[in-house]
Amino acid sequence: MRYLVTTHADRLPADVPILMVDGTVPGWVAKRGDHHWDHHRTGGAEIQIAEMPFPTEQSLVETYGSESACIVTTMVDADACCAAAWLQLPASVLTPATISRLRAIAWDCDHLHVPPPLQELSEFAANAVATLKLLANQTVQELELPPDRRSWSEAQWERFNSDQFRRGTEWLIAAAKGKCPYPGTAGEAEPYWQHLAQVQQQHLDEKRITLIPTDRGEIGFCNLLDFHQPVDPRAFHRGLAQAFGLSGLRPETLMLRDHRRGGYQYTLGCLPGHPETADLDYTAGIFERLTLAERLKQPQSGSWGGRRTVGGSAWNTPSQLEPLEVIAQLDAL
Repeated sequence: MRYLVTTHADRLPADVPILMVDGTVPGWVAKRGDHHWDHHRTGGAEIQIAEMPFPTEQSLVETYGSESACIVTTMVDADACCAAAWLQLPASVLTPATISRLRAIAWDCDHLHVPPPLQELSEFAANAVATLKLLANQTVQELELPPDRRSWSEAQWERFNSDQFRRGTEWLIAAAKGKCPYPGTAGEAEPYWQHLAQVQQQHLDEKRITLIPTDRGEIGFCNLLDFHQPVDPRAFHRGLAQAFGLSGLRPETLMLRDHRRGGYQYTLGCLPGHPETADLDYTAGIFERLTLAERLKQPQSGSWGGRRTVGGSAWNTPSQLEPLEVIAQLDAL
């Protein structure tokens, strides 16, 4: 099975079926034999597998006659890996216990927590997501990529992300079939949590976490410009709670980092345990307003997008907005 992580339609293979999950490549037009599942929309499910068909005794890949297919996503994470695994697992493997594990992993990935029915799998899911992220170190070494990711070309990023997608998916498939333990069940995640605590303290020491006042309360903001390493939003959220407490804050959060092409890239997120998070819906006009604000400054800007409680600025074009301009669109009519 081929795996591809891209946000460029011209990188998609034209001679094989495309099975696209957990995202939509901008400009992609499906051809006959292609299939697409993307929960990043108004009314979309909380995790990707929740709105995918349940397989018969054959896997979905076999049912669609797509053994030669390329599984595509726009950003590799554990939710995308669960969706890609779901495509390749038959019904006989997808027992209630296996489904619960995959659901818990996807929930922790996308929401940084699991819902009450999966609460007993909370620690399992967090450790699985952390361990899948730690695969990055092995991937960099085995692909012989430069240690400094700032030097990577678009092609190198694609190789890295696509191989991460493959590795994470294949691990979940093997675990579901009982061929190996699930990620994180052997203590592999401990270095990740130690590093996350260090990053949290670094955010505080460098005063990267601040509050942005609005008429409806303050919003947590994390400035990651010139912070050249992957960041788990948990470090931001925990640092925010440590520095300011969460009482009185709005449920929205904003993270700013460097875009690969220079300029800004934003992640608009939320505080998972906030009582108002359940009422957030960025897909109900907010992403559209932010896209319009971008294009008033730069007509060629890409679109903001995502799902109900998390999303961000365009993948392929830097944002032209300043943080206060982003925040202003949250309450615009």
